[in-house]
Amino acid sequence: MSIRSLPRTRATILGLVSMLTVAVGVPLIVDAQDATPGASPVTSADPALVQGEQIYNTVCIACHQPDGRGIEGIYLPLAGNPAVTLEDPTYLITVLLNGRGGMPRFDTTYDDEELAAIATYVRQNWENDASAVTAEQVAAVRATFAIPDAAEGTPEGQIPTGTDQATPSDATPEASPAS
Repeated sequence: MSIRSLPRTRATILGLVSMLTVAVGVPLIVDAQDATPGASPVTSADPALVQGEQIYNTVCIACHQPDGRGIEGIYLPLAGNPAVTLEDPTYLITVLLNGRGGMPRFDTTYDDEELAAIATYVRQNWENDASAVTAEQVAAVRATFAIPDAAEGTPEGQIPTGTDQATPSDATPEASPAS
């Protein structure tokens, strides 16, 4: 091979690699799933459902997926999950507040209205057919997990008085074990 034909050989190889990349890459790109949520399943003008959908699409969708089916063996499905559609939403509210498994807790992230919106969206989406959740229901469940305010005074019986400590006043040198 001469030095003059070397650039031509390199150009030919580069051209073949480029064509191969396009031939393999284009079908992969065309078949790739869109990471953005599809058309909104919420058709209601209910502000709580709209808010719940917005929060779901921002926070929950990565794990529980756009179709609510989760990721098998990793993240539980919400679609068709009987624990989500129980008549009493206390379990779902508890999970939203305190987390479960790898799910984070949202007790300090969202207020009662936002948590009610998320719960309502999940309970009424993907053919789930359950009642809406109210902020009052979330507040009631939240109250069962409330930690007393640290600024509250110490109960009278727990205030140290200083009289319960041993004093060496009655100890004598002859009574000490060292003598």
